[in-house]
Amino acid sequence: MASAPVRNPLVGFALAILSAVLLSAVAGFASTFVPYLEFRIFSLGVALCGIGALAGRKTYLGTLGFMGAYLGSFLGFYVAEVLFWVRPGVDILLLALGLALAAGLGGWVTGKIGVAKLERAAQFAPGIRRCSSCGARVGTSAHKCWSCKATLTY
Repeated sequence: MASAPVRNPLVGFALAILSAVLLSAVAGFASTFVPYLEFRIFSLGVALCGIGALAGRKTYLGTLGFMGAYLGSFLGFYVAEVLFWVRPGVDILLLALGLALAAGLGGWVTGKIGVAKLERAAQFAPGIRRCSSCGARVGTSAHKCWSCKATLTY
């Protein structure tokens, strides 16, 4: 079984932010066509939770999934609100913060699933070899066992 590639956690964090920004801006623009404010807020909460779940899949840790989805969806949704929403009397900053929290929770849930990927990749990593004579751990480039001085054949 081939091991899955493991990327830098900061790259996953940046990908989570970028995907959340783009998808939440699209969802914010699409919500302008919904006529009732209450239905718009409910549907945006569900949609942003799904967007956070998609963004959280880019990371391996739940906290990075939460923060990436939260920051990205806040930025994307706030920009979409400022540019496209025309609702006087609605505090758009608080609405963006609350709906970004829904996206962050979605990112946290799917980011926690990624820890199993790391454990599975570490299990198949070629970083540890054992001596066939005594069973001691040896390095990947070792020619002789440090414990019993046997020659390593593999």
